[in-house]
Amino acid sequence: MNNSFKYFALSMLLVALTGCTAGDITQIGGVLPDETPMNSMGGQLYSGKTLSHMITVGMYEDDGAATEEIVYALTKPATTTVTVKVVPSPELVAKYNSDNSTEMKEFPVTNVTFEDGGSLTIPTGKKVSENISVTLSPEGLEAGTLYLLAITLERDFAGIEVQAAKQVIYYRISFREKITTCTPGYEPIPIPPMMPGLTSVFYVNTETYQPLIANAWSVKAEGSTMPAPIYNMGNIVNLKKATIDYDATSGRALFSLGSDLSYVLEHRDKYIRHLQEYDHKVCICIENGGKGIGFCSMTNTQITDFVSQVKATVNRYQLDGVNLLDDDSKYGKAGTPAMNTTSYPMLIKTLREALPGKLLTLVDKGDATEYFYDINKCGGIEVGKHIDYAWHGYVSPTEDLQAITPNPEGTQVYSKYTRKPIAGLDEKCYGSVNVPLYSSTDIKHRDQAAETIAKWKSAGYKKSNIIVYGNDLIGNEYGGYETAVGIMLGTYSLLPFMDDGDSWDFNRDEVIWGDVLYDGKALDNRINGGPENNPYRKDW
Repeated sequence: MNNSFKYFALSMLLVALTGCTAGDITQIGGVLPDETPMNSMGGQLYSGKTLSHMITVGMYEDDGAATEEIVYALTKPATTTVTVKVVPSPELVAKYNSDNSTEMKEFPVTNVTFEDGGSLTIPTGKKVSENISVTLSPEGLEAGTLYLLAITLERDFAGIEVQAAKQVIYYRISFREKITTCTPGYEPIPIPPMMPGLTSVFYVNTETYQPLIANAWSVKAEGSTMPAPIYNMGNIVNLKKATIDYDATSGRALFSLGSDLSYVLEHRDKYIRHLQEYDHKVCICIENGGKGIGFCSMTNTQITDFVSQVKATVNRYQLDGVNLLDDDSKYGKAGTPAMNTTSYPMLIKTLREALPGKLLTLVDKGDATEYFYDINKCGGIEVGKHIDYAWHGYVSPTEDLQAITPNPEGTQVYSKYTRKPIAGLDEKCYGSVNVPLYSSTDIKHRDQAAETIAKWKSAGYKKSNIIVYGNDLIGNEYGGYETAVGIMLGTYSLLPFMDDGDSWDFNRDEVIWGDVLYDGKALDNRINGGPENNPYRKDW
């Protein structure tokens, strides 16, 4: 199992610890262990955010100073007021590098500021000090350089048995400049703006690809102006795979991050921050885990618990929101509750309340969302009032494209699936076109997709500017230099979808060529080097 997944699980435990200012400090095995003789008192310096004594801090050009927290704890209640003082230690940095054969640069002590001058006070009868902040300034740091800061006690405190390893916290600090250019050709250009008049949605499966694959694609609008402008794509990037797990012993619904997604989140400065530099909104896609408990069968207690877990993750990793996808739920498995029509709406409402200002989107598919048109079935909740966007989930790289505009009767002209409007959701917030990623040699399905979208749009069914690419984003999966994703973005999706693109003449039963030719392009020329040279494959 990936170690970062273990660290994430541990961090969830720390949610309860971070706010503690007095009393016992609880660890996995119980209270802080007393490793000193029975009549002695031990002490430990540690972070207010994690139990680890080696902490990674990513600093970024636009963020200013970073703030960490430290606290001091005793193994027994203090018989008198205890005050210790912490200071940076260049000596310990040098010793760490020597002992571990590393060459990390010493973090400048002038860039370190302690709250209360670094004093940590434990009152009589207590075991834990109040947290104090440590402010780390990026002033003068070199991009791409790994720094090390050691914080330790200024001196030993009389009456406290100290173990050297427990009196120091190491901060491994990196600094990164903001990236403002991309290289679609041989020369770098400024990162292009998002395509106007369009909300496009990407999915990336971290089990096979780095999220940065979402930065590799763009669209050129030839014929709109000269020279033809290039636009960024992927307003929303949903990362997979996170699921709902179930603990039969405790009865808890657990928010489970796969090991790959966990790794990506723990290294957000590399994989997430750069997406946000391109103006992508980065969200986690949560699916049912097939354990019997899912969106449609949780109790209110389970919902409250589950939402708190999701909120902790979104806030910790500075994500932009959550996408909900109930596809293969397996409700009622092994004696677990059957599906009902009130828990999913309650989950959505609770998530919205817990994540104000964050994107909350859902995939409309199958029985899980079929009843969202009926407020009474949803326990009086208008689901559409609590989400930002929804889109249908009927997308397959081996089937025809489906264009679905929900209506009260549910019937469709350009889809074999029926959907009704989600109560309270503006029709401008529903994605009717979910584009499959067809093989670059699958001309039949690609031609059908372009024709379906053109007919659907020309018949007046287009109510929103949302287009979804629901299959996992990839690089060059089909060999050679022909790019399936580039073909998807231009030829059979945007070209007929955009108002100034191709349309359909029903009288003559043929295409009406549009004013603009939308052509899918790469924002990173390395993507065209063939599958074996793809720079966006997993690198962990």
